[in-house]
Amino acid sequence: MNTEALRKEFQSILNLEERAKYFYDHYIDQLENEKIKNQLVAIRNDEISHIAIAKKLIEYVS
Repeated sequence: MNTEALRKEFQSILNLEERAKYFYDHYIDQLENEKIKNQLVAIRNDEISHIAIAKKLIEYVS
């Protein structure tokens, strides 16, 4: 696999992670149940970490 193909794959991953973060943010704002809300916040925070990793990977191959 060449670096351009790899960069495109990492960009796809970044897009998915950003969509996942948006999904969790959307539902976190609507929930009243604190237990569920806290779980979604934890998962959302994982997505934020994944976004940072994906951006770093794109940097490496660009």
